[in-house]
Amino acid sequence: MTLLELGRLLGGMIKGEPDYEIRGVRDIERLSPEQALEEHFVYFVESKAVLKRHPLAAAGGVVLTPLAISEGFRRSVAVSGDARLALIRLLSHFDKAPKFPAGVSPLALVDPTAKIGEGSSVLAGAVVMAGVVVGPRCTLYPGVVLEPHAEIGEGTVIYPNTVIGHHCVVGKRVLLHGGTVIGADGFGFYDEKGGRHKVPQIGNVVIGDDVEIGASCTIDRATIESTSIGAFTKIDDQVHIGHNCRLGRFLYIAGNTGLAGSVTAEDGVMISGMVSIKDHLHLAKGSIVMGMSGLAQDTEPGQAYFGTPARPAREAHKMNSALAKLPGLLAKLRHLDTEPVE
Repeated sequence: MTLLELGRLLGGMIKGEPDYEIRGVRDIERLSPEQALEEHFVYFVESKAVLKRHPLAAAGGVVLTPLAISEGFRRSVAVSGDARLALIRLLSHFDKAPKFPAGVSPLALVDPTAKIGEGSSVLAGAVVMAGVVVGPRCTLYPGVVLEPHAEIGEGTVIYPNTVIGHHCVVGKRVLLHGGTVIGADGFGFYDEKGGRHKVPQIGNVVIGDDVEIGASCTIDRATIESTSIGAFTKIDDQVHIGHNCRLGRFLYIAGNTGLAGSVTAEDGVMISGMVSIKDHLHLAKGSIVMGMSGLAQDTEPGQAYFGTPARPAREAHKMNSALAKLPGLLAKLRHLDTEPVE
């Protein structure tokens, strides 16, 4: 690719030799301030702060940058719109993710009653059981298991060793990363004297369109109806979502987080990493749970929460600041206890 072609791809104004060769993308944050940009590679400079940390960015390579800070670079593609969207187009162009020809591998196990949509790829070692419906242009990697009567929407990609439980529904353009299990039994038991009974989990999981779920996640089926994940929700690796949860659209859930059963979350909720959320809680629209928190109360719209048990973030930070003064206060109290009483 040349600099001119890159400018056309990203819809930006170029500076430098139009036929300058471009071989790929590099991360400027991996360079020390004393290192120059490697020739024939593109670096993303989003702000003046990045340029301040890397003063040699103006001298070499090619810089993708907003038009407002594009002066002074030797070679650049300057965009007047959202520079992050231009970066996404750049990374998509150089994406090395494999693409597979359509068709069912002879080494896949596909039940005769299953329906595979036009243009889909079912790779060796995938298992597609009775009554499954796979939409057009899907990709099933080796080791994927689709249990009976699962439904997979158009354009969905399911990476190796992922299991979709029976009667579960996955929307369009969903990405499910390796080792994830959708539709395992919920954690439901009933104890009586001398015995323990498993509560049958007869519901399913329904995942909306354009959802991405990271590696090694578990989403349990509902006891009776559906555990649901709304459209455009993005879930990081190693997240557990318990049975009967109902999550809205456009959520972010970071890694190592666990939601107990029957949690509901409205649109736009953000949950940071290593968070634990108690069962039956309601997370209001746009609320935020900060990292390493333990949430044991419902949230208010747009409010941030922090700590264990989590409280509104401002309150939690004030309490933590007060705790730092506690040793001094205790010392003063001990001193008062030893003073003679007149």
